Amino acid sequence: MSLKKEEWNLRQNRTKAISSNAPDITPTHGAELVGFIRFQSHQNAPFERLEQSQSKNMKFADLLMQDAARRGIKHVFGLPGSGFPMDAMEAGRKAGVEFVHVAHESSAAIAAAYYGAGLGTAGLAIGVKGVGAGNTLGGVANAFFERMPVVCAFEAGATNSDTDLVQVTDHAAMFGGITKSFSTLERSTANDTLRDAVALATDGRRGPVVIDYPSNFDDGDVGDLQSAPENYVESSPDANALEEAKKLIGSAKHPMVVAGADVATTGATAELLKFVEAIGGAVQVNMDARGVFPESHPRFAGVMTGNYVPHTIEGELQELCDLAILVGADSLMTHAPWDFKMPAIELVSRPEYRTTVPNPEVRVDGSLRESLNALSSAGGTGVSIEAIDLAKQNIIQNYFERPADAKFAIQDIVASCRKMLPGNGVVISETGAFVRMLEHLWEFDTFGSFLGTSGGRTMGLMIPAALGAKMANPDVPMIGIGADGSTLMRLGEFEVFARMNVAMPLVIVNDRALGTMKSRQVSRGLPQFGLDITPVDFAAVGRAVGLNGVVARTPEEFESAITEAMTADKATVIDARIDQQPYWDNFALSIGAIPED
Repeated sequence: MSLKKEEWNLRQNRTKAISSNAPDITPTHGAELVGFIRFQSHQNAPFERLEQSQSKNMKFADLLMQDAARRGIKHVFGLPGSGFPMDAMEAGRKAGVEFVHVAHESSAAIAAAYYGAGLGTAGLAIGVKGVGAGNTLGGVANAFFERMPVVCAFEAGATNSDTDLVQVTDHAAMFGGITKSFSTLERSTANDTLRDAVALATDGRRGPVVIDYPSNFDDGDVGDLQSAPENYVESSPDANALEEAKKLIGSAKHPMVVAGADVATTGATAELLKFVEAIGGAVQVNMDARGVFPESHPRFAGVMTGNYVPHTIEGELQELCDLAILVGADSLMTHAPWDFKMPAIELVSRPEYRTTVPNPEVRVDGSLRESLNALSSAGGTGVSIEAIDLAKQNIIQNYFERPADAKFAIQDIVASCRKMLPGNGVVISETGAFVRMLEHLWEFDTFGSFLGTSGGRTMGLMIPAALGAKMANPDVPMIGIGADGSTLMRLGEFEVFARMNVAMPLVIVNDRALGTMKSRQVSRGLPQFGLDITPVDFAAVGRAVGLNGVVARTPEEFESAITEAMTADKATVIDARIDQQPYWDNFALSIGAIPED
């Protein structure tokens, strides 16, 4: 879909009108709302002290839940145990924080992370030691790869024991590679540990932090709630590095800009737009940065996944562009190492962040806003809007068009969902043979409006992510789009939607197979084997636990179902039974795996 400059301006005016009629979503204390996701304000403002007097014997469970309440958290997620988790549940009840038990611990970490992101803070999950922590591990991995903020607190074995006991294992070894930090509580520093865990989970590129509550913890008075530490302050960029970057940009004829989520987290979206228009760039965004640059803008080219082959948007831009300028890009958000054959500049908000390009010609550390403002006067010739549009249409018209012979196709689902979701709405998704359709056929103009799988590129994400996201912002319209294989991993969480009165459409793309892998078998010349799924009536499963459940076999049935689901008073499971073969064939085309004639 293409837009000329005049159409872009008209759409901007319509968006402003929609926004003025959207429900008010007031950010939590100290937070700035960007789409669905809230970020802490860049002005250093410590949290307020609790109005009530502090207990003279504050135990850690009380500290944990009072801190959660102070941060605006009303729900924590997990599965209970008889020790510390039950103490935390009771402390939460007293503090006005409800415990939400889930079907599987991994769902707790995911739901908590997306819940926290929606409130501009770290979500909270609690669990038991050993197997319980191990079950949570998968959800923590999801939060790590999706850059979502969560603190997970587990009971644990004694710190000084070398005896094998039931459920006791080394949590530090278990979580070490997929957390920003792991800590074991000590009484003298417990309040500092909690404060730092929350701060670290939400700082910069967000992620999970784990705290262990050992069985020999001396749980007396752990002290008062601590004020939040001051926010990170970006340094000013180096003047010499900026001059080098200016020279490269000035000499380039067709610059490409790759924008990452750091642009939004540092408040530089307006500067990015100004910079792109000044230099005439063609824009790609990281997978987790949908909407960081408005995708209905005529200079938006596509989502960069790291698929550097012909018949993809990366392949088109390789032919079109002669300089890459990466702005707040995240090296985690690409399937393969950088393989564009052109000089590169990287603007990086923090010196400790890795570059996406192994050896960029110029690296500029520091404030993205300052760097973008300084470089906006460095423009060269620029890429024509017509050339960007042609590159996009070469891909969309050849590889993403609706299959003419399909009765019910994934393109029908995307079109109806786009039609029904208001401008202030949010899409939550996961991996599946449909994932590239969402990246090419649906434009998002606001960061946080699309919460799909990015660094994880994983199954089993949508249902718990949607649960947490919607519970954080129940008045924001949302649609969850997932796949049948993923749904089988999370069926038990349908009951949580019913119990917690969470109302939203849950679209299950049902092709009765692990469709992505079936397509890859064909593209690799392998026989189709081992990937079919017994037909499942997901609508009936939804109804069995008290949700609405609808089967859709045609575009008309689906549009009717999604229309009703958007205003229903409970979650609606839409079992969308699409045509199999066109769906699988579409995926191969979407990743550049073009069959030979």
